[in-house]
Amino acid sequence: MKRNGFACIATLVAGLISWTQTAAAQSVADFYKGKTLEVFVGYGPGGGYDQYGRLLARHIGKHLPGNPSTVVRNMPGAGSAKLASYMHEVAAKDGLQIGAIASTVAFDPLLGSEGGENSVRFDPRELHWLGSLDAFTPIGVSWHTSGIKTIEDAKKKEVLVGSSGSGDSSAVYPKLLNGMIGTKFKILTGYRGSNDITLAMERGELPAFVGWYWYGLKTTKQNWLQDKTANLFLQIGLEPDPEMQGVPWVLDILPSEADKQVFRVVLANLAFSRPFVAPPGVPEARLTALAKAIEDTTKDKEFLAEAEKQTMSVKYYSREKIAALLKDVYATPPELIAKVREASVQ
Repeated sequence: MKRNGFACIATLVAGLISWTQTAAAQSVADFYKGKTLEVFVGYGPGGGYDQYGRLLARHIGKHLPGNPSTVVRNMPGAGSAKLASYMHEVAAKDGLQIGAIASTVAFDPLLGSEGGENSVRFDPRELHWLGSLDAFTPIGVSWHTSGIKTIEDAKKKEVLVGSSGSGDSSAVYPKLLNGMIGTKFKILTGYRGSNDITLAMERGELPAFVGWYWYGLKTTKQNWLQDKTANLFLQIGLEPDPEMQGVPWVLDILPSEADKQVFRVVLANLAFSRPFVAPPGVPEARLTALAKAIEDTTKDKEFLAEAEKQTMSVKYYSREKIAALLKDVYATPPELIAKVREASVQ
């Protein structure tokens, strides 16, 4: 009798949970039906963030309950800090406005220039980070005549590497590696960007580039790989990239856990390099629906085909993984954060 009673209760509870979930989903669908989802972009038209914002907007509606229409609105300013502040303080809290902002905003209180024009004046963790469409994997690459085939080679002699400035990743990574594992990278700044640096390598003016991105190499310089005119000697992502099997991963070669923590902080924003956020206060059911719609969009064949046609990389990073990463980075000891800041300004 007791067993039958327990079985009845279990059945009742399961039915109640199922009904609640169905009701919640129906409520979300009812809310979005006939409405317009605004996708804000924290940069001007034509750039990478704009491309990803518009690509998502063209496909997310069919994956969101109620199938709302979508519109893209650009709000450039202060490295997307303007849009981040808008999302935090002004945007509607009903789930009809989301924004594409720089992932660096997430770590601004830790690493940004406090009070600067590109800084935010609130805790970025108060935003709802819904998911990201891409991840960057930095690399160390050398020219075939450089004599640098492995990271060990860079410890034996001075290696000139190009950079666009002292705070750029192409300067920060070599500085950290010099201090942590004894490489002898010498940084030459003044280049306008990766195109200038790779051209200098082809001309024989620079032997190496530490801080370029794997996707950039394989899409713009395929001949380097095919002709073996360049050598990949290091991958510097937060996680090893399966496409670069056999290429040493930075966290495997660092000698101490403290050094690894420093690099995790430096690389954290690259793990979700094309993120979308929602304002504080949006109902959880709609946040869940938005996050799932972004995830489902990244699996959409039409979306992926369009991304491939535009040579846009798609590497999904989930809402849950972003939250875990933010928690981990914000728990980093202050003395290690200081090392990151020091490397970024010298």
